Amino acid sequence: MKSIRIENKATSTIRVKVLYFAQVREAAGISGEEIILVKDSSLNNLISKIEENHPGILRHKEDIQLAVNRNVAGKNLSLKEGDQIAVFPPVAGG
Repeated sequence: MKSIRIENKATSTIRVKVLYFAQVREAAGISGEEIILVKDSSLNNLISKIEENHPGILRHKEDIQLAVNRNVAGKNLSLKEGDQIAVFPPVAGG
């Protein structure tokens, strides 16, 4: 799993694990990665970094669903050290 540093070492940071599923995984080209963020970053901040690193995900931006530690989460949620974020397309029931 690759690690992406997005801020300088002088800033307090957190590490989160991002897992990609289905079409989002295909767009990213990887199944998961560790991303280092500034402490108190939100899911919105994480999404921006994911889009920056994996431009193919942009076509799924409006439709992606996010879960933090197996709980569906809003994009304004603050992330903590060690959080696991799942990024996946909408799930339809039937």
